[in-house]
Amino acid sequence: MTTTLHPHPRCAVELCVHSPPFSGPSWGAGRNLPPAAPCGGRCGCGGDTAKMAALWRRFCCSAAGAAPGVWSRIRNSKLGIWTRSLVNDYKEACKEIVVGARDHPGKAAFYCTLLTGACVCGYKNPCDKSFHASLLESSNQLLILSPWVRNGRSDQHVQNLVTVKNQGRLRHQNLLLFSLVYTAPYDAKTSIYNAQCEYLKPRWSEFPDRVLDIGFFGKWWILSSKMRDWDINDDEFIYLPAELQTVTPQNLHSAENERLFELKFQPVILEEEDTPEGGGG
Repeated sequence: MTTTLHPHPRCAVELCVHSPPFSGPSWGAGRNLPPAAPCGGRCGCGGDTAKMAALWRRFCCSAAGAAPGVWSRIRNSKLGIWTRSLVNDYKEACKEIVVGARDHPGKAAFYCTLLTGACVCGYKNPCDKSFHASLLESSNQLLILSPWVRNGRSDQHVQNLVTVKNQGRLRHQNLLLFSLVYTAPYDAKTSIYNAQCEYLKPRWSEFPDRVLDIGFFGKWWILSSKMRDWDINDDEFIYLPAELQTVTPQNLHSAENERLFELKFQPVILEEEDTPEGGGG
């Protein structure tokens, strides 16, 4: 009887002579697995070959049958098909954007500038906390001045905002690119009938009259315009002649103004009639 050697499933050692001859890929139904030894362990191998071959065949069958099945089910499911179509759509859109930008560089630059400006405006869009901080700063600036020195327009606007805030009727609305601060008819916690009835709420046509400020690019524009010349009281100049109530840069640098400025450094000359001895009174 001819002794035939075939590889052991755990290591490349000689197996018993009762094992069938090596037949190549026919082992384990095409999985290159050694069949069980027919000796039943009578030659001293203890049947390890048969046990290990059976365990290895079972593991390979389960792994080979499970892994492709799971991935194929996920790939062919509705979610997998939708994901692949979504990725393909985005891929085609990106290709079209690149091709369009290369064919029309001016149009692409315009859209890039517009998108960048929108992103910057959205990033610098002021919030309600910034409005409260600006209002507090303006109120403190007016507080350090005497009422006779404050600008009446600035003082009235700030006092109105502070009153609305203390009443709980101040509202802030973020519109992505800019923000609005407007007044509400009642406090948000008010539970009276007039505040809860939807038929008594203000109409949208009245909304422009309720807007108190507009926030854009990190600045509250109405409050800033009202606080211009906040330390100049215009009421102090109402009794002056019309030509002196307003001063322009041309008046500050006029020849007459320069002559009067130099005149104050010249000595005063008194005539005899200007003195008491001369009869000037």
